[in-house]
Amino acid sequence: MNNRKSIVILISLLAIAGIGIALWADSVLSEIEDDKEQTLNLSKRILDCFPDHVSLYKYPVEYSNVAWNKNYLVIENGGYDELGITYKAKWNEKLGTTQNYPGEYIKGVIVIAKDMSERGEYLNKVGQKERIYQRNYIISYFDLDKKIVLGRDTLYGEEPSSSKRAKASSTADFPNDQAVIDVISSRLQ
Repeated sequence: MNNRKSIVILISLLAIAGIGIALWADSVLSEIEDDKEQTLNLSKRILDCFPDHVSLYKYPVEYSNVAWNKNYLVIENGGYDELGITYKAKWNEKLGTTQNYPGEYIKGVIVIAKDMSERGEYLNKVGQKERIYQRNYIISYFDLDKKIVLGRDTLYGEEPSSSKRAKASSTADFPNDQAVIDVISSRLQ
């Protein structure tokens, strides 16, 4: 009797865990699809500026004040299919700029690019070296009228662990969403 009860409990726990993972995956995939759909419907004015993922780096950089108030949108460098950007609903919601979508009349866009910096090397048991990386975001403030980058901030994620045993990956995580929101908010005040 106890054996059956244990098996039923184990199967129930596995089923609950499976359902939880399926719901989480569905939520993530739904967010990706929503961002993709919203990206395709962005203003032609924005889409024309970023036809591919290297477009941002072709524009001149002239550092100056970014005085857009809430008249901007946040996008990510790199996109779906052949687009160079991705609209990020999550960040726009947190910054209170969703009302600016699709971006026909905004002053600028904040383009967030993913990057990594090498921080050293691991040495494994047999003496082979593996590079260690720290992930970061490069946040560019792009003026749509002047077609220039007004400023850039680099936001570093957590430091990679000092040993391979402490963490399975040789690359640390990106900065969290709140850190991104804080940097953007402080730049635009």
